Order: sequence, then structure tokens, then C-alpha cells
Amino acid sequence: MFIAKLFLVAALSSSVLASPITPRNSTKQWEFSEIPPSKDLVWYPCNGDFFCAMLDVPLDYLKPKLGRAYIPLVKYPATTTPYKGMALTNPGGPGNSGVQFLEGYATRLLVPVIGSNYDVVSWDPRGVNNSIPLADCKLSSNLTGSSTSPQLLHRELDKLHGPILSQDVFEEYYAQAQGVAEGCGAAIGGLLDAGPHMTTATVARDMISIIDAFQKSHEGKKCGDRGLLNYWGISYGTFLGQTFASMFPHRVGKVVLDGVVDADEWIKYTGRNLINDADATFSTFFLYCHLAGPTACAFYEGTTPHDIFLRFENIVTQLDPVVAYANNWTNATAIELLLLSMKSILFSNSYEPIFTFPSIAYGLVAIESVLPDLTLEKLDILEKKLGLNTTASLPDAYLWGEANTCSDVGDVVRGDSLESFQGRIEEFEQVSFLAGESRVVGSFPCVFWNITSDDRFTGPFGGKTRNPTLFVSNTLDPITPIDKFVSLLYFPFPPFRDLTNPLPVARKAPESLKTHSFLLLKERA
Repeated sequence: MFIAKLFLVAALSSSVLASPITPRNSTKQWEFSEIPPSKDLVWYPCNGDFFCAMLDVPLDYLKPKLGRAYIPLVKYPATTTPYKGMALTNPGGPGNSGVQFLEGYATRLLVPVIGSNYDVVSWDPRGVNNSIPLADCKLSSNLTGSSTSPQLLHRELDKLHGPILSQDVFEEYYAQAQGVAEGCGAAIGGLLDAGPHMTTATVARDMISIIDAFQKSHEGKKCGDRGLLNYWGISYGTFLGQTFASMFPHRVGKVVLDGVVDADEWIKYTGRNLINDADATFSTFFLYCHLAGPTACAFYEGTTPHDIFLRFENIVTQLDPVVAYANNWTNATAIELLLLSMKSILFSNSYEPIFTFPSIAYGLVAIESVLPDLTLEKLDILEKKLGLNTTASLPDAYLWGEANTCSDVGDVVRGDSLESFQGRIEEFEQVSFLAGESRVVGSFPCVFWNITSDDRFTGPFGGKTRNPTLFVSNTLDPITPIDKFVSLLYFPFPPFRDLTNPLPVARKAPESLKTHSFLLLKERA
């Protein structure tokens, strides 16, 4: 059970396009399981204001006679004129559902940015959510046990540093990863299963199929650039976008890559630089807590952001599992569980700080209440107090993400011993107190991953595209740091124009903690 708890914490895309083919005046809302797959884009009403389709594509583009796959798509239709066509979106991950993303963010985020004269479309990538075949690993209960780990926090201001996890934790993760990989291999590793067909290269080919189907549609024929990709990719979606642009440069239309990852680093599975700014991003919590004041920030302390940081430091210094185990403390396990949860959840909550910082403040206060005499019983009370899910299994999105990543990287870490990771663990811990360890253990399933694919794209990344690509990033980002964005000054999709635009987000913020937005536009000569 302890293994399952630890692993769970770490786990924390010849019909009318505009008119669905349904009986006239029908108000039926279709489920994907009811929609017949088609090689054309046939849209059916679903989930209120949306339309859904199931696109029939080759299971393996390199072996088209092997079988068929069915790609679920969702559309929020254009509402204004002139109609400009279709824009695809991918929310990142990998492993995240594009359908769920579009249904959740269409009117709040996507349409206001892309424009209401586009059909905004997303899809579930191979193996994910509603796609067929589905990557369902059917893991045994000992790999998906309940969790008593509270989901809460992380740190930095002067410089985040603090306790590290014990070696036992990495041994547990490593053993658990073997079970996950072997379970997935048995469940989805056959030639007709999802596993061998979940690479980013295959997903890029699916994007071509979607565009080609749109070209043939009634609405597609209205657009002059109907054969080109219009796309907004976020995080991992930028790797997908770079892969597409490298494989199909002549099909690049209006493309925005937002929160940029280094494609070469991604495919080599190093990952160290992805977390360069993880601690710095979280550290803005202390600044904004101070600016919000004691009424709005439950964790407010003293008269400066540094005072709030010191209050946080006081929590962290009481959570050193290495010391606890060395001294045979009876609550050593509880200390390690809480530290692990704090690191994991603070890091993940840094993805959406505007929404999560208030709850982080309350969570930190709650953690203080169970110190210094921490016990497993107090952890259970803390979970209930914070309304955390204590019976969750490994998220499907986590397993889908591992399937995609391990398929992409191939044998980069396959067969590596735990001992061979030791130097990497220590290096990553130095890069980020919050995220260092989780980034390393996230690669463990790929050590044992025995599902292979013949459709991998490993580079070279780059080339002259038909249209310029807009690269967007922030100065502080927990998982797609600005230095990776800046490195794209040398990205081989020439040429570029620097559109740096500083936008301070807080009054009275010290220069070192101001957040800016940077834009880089790669333009044709």
C-alpha cells in the first residue's frame, strides 16, 4: 500500500463541417460510443454547444493494411464571419484529453484568443480517453491503491533548499514502475492494440488526416488555406507542433507554440532544464501573499515577503525523512509522506498560480497545525480537513502520458539500473527542491517499457516552414522555462524577429520577482 501511495503522488488531443448529419430538428446529444466512425468529418451535436466526430484513420500509417483507428474530435463552431476555417488545439501532457480541454476552456480561453470566426477543434490523441483502440493498462489493485498523501505544496525565494527523500522511496518507485510497465505491456502491447501506435509522429500524421478530411468538407472548400495547419499547442503540444513542422513543413499555416519545450532535449529524455524555474515560479507565492495582505492570504506573516518565506522554511525544516529514519523516529514514514506530497502538489499547483495560491495558503496553515508531532493519524485528519481524495487510483492521463513518452524516447533509458540514476537524482535535486525528484522517477517506467513502435521521429527538428511560427513563453514557468524559449533564437526554423514585450504583473514587486511575457515571432525573409 505504501508503494501505491508514493507512486500515486508522483503521477500527479464527405460531410458538411458546419452541419451535423442528424435528423432535422433533432436535439439528441451524441456520445462518442454512438457515433459511427467515418473517413470524412461527420459532426454530431454533443455536450450542448459542441459537435463531435469519430475520424477513421490507419492504425499504422507505415502499414496501412494492419487495421483502423478511430480519433474522437470535438468542435466549437465559428459564430462570426468571415469564416476562416479550422484551428486545432492540443493541451499538452502528454496524455491529456483534447476533447475535455476544449469542452472546458472553449469560451473562457480558446475562442477569445483564436477568434470566433474559426471552428476551434481538438481531439483525443492515440490511446487517450475516447480514442479507439484505448490504452487501458488494467493494472492490478496493488499498483493502484488508495492514497493517504495530502495534496498541497513547494518552495523558493532566497533559494529553495531543504530535505530530500530517502533512498527507500526511489527503490519503491523503481519497483512500482516495473509493475506498471509490465502491466501495460501485457494489456496494450499487441500490434492491434494502442501501445505501438501512440508516438508523437503518429499523432502528427493524424493531424494531417484531420486537415485532409477538413479540405474535403463543404466548409473546408470555402477556405483558401484549407490544407494548412492552424494550431495552438501548449507545453507538450509545442513538441507535437515542432514534430509536425519538421515532418510536414509545407503544411504549416498559422501556428502558435505556447510554453515551449526543447524538442531535442525531450526526445533524448534528459529533462533537467525543464524544471529550471520550478522553484522560482512557486516563490512568487510569497510575494503575492504579501501583496494580498493578511485578509486575503491565510499564510500571511510579518511585514515582507521574506517573512512569509521564513514561515514556510520553518515547516520544511521539520520534514527531513533522512534524519527521521537515521534516528529511528516512529513518525519517519509520516514525515516522508508529507514531504513528498508537499513537493509534488506545490509543484503541480504552480501551473495555475492565480487559481491555486489561495488554497496553497490555507493548506500551509493546515500543515502547520499537525506539526511538530506528526503522525499517520494526523495525516489522515489533514486529508479530510482539506477535502482530499484518499482513494484515488493512478490517473489514466498519467498512464497515457507514460505510454506516449516511453514510445517516443525508445531505448534511451531502457534497462538502466537504479544505481545508474543516482547521479541524475542528485543533480535534479540541486536544480529544483520541489520537482527534481519527481522528474527523475517519472522516467522509471520507461526503463521497463517493452512496447516498441516503428513510427518514431527523432529529428532533425527544424527546416523552413511555409509560414512563420509564433513561439510564446513566460519569464517564469514551472515546466517550460524561458531559457528553453530563448534557445529557439537558434531553432532551425529560420528566420525570426524578437517581439519582447515586458508586462509587469504586480505593483511594488521587486525587479527579481516581476513576471514578464515574451513573444518570439519566426518570420519568413
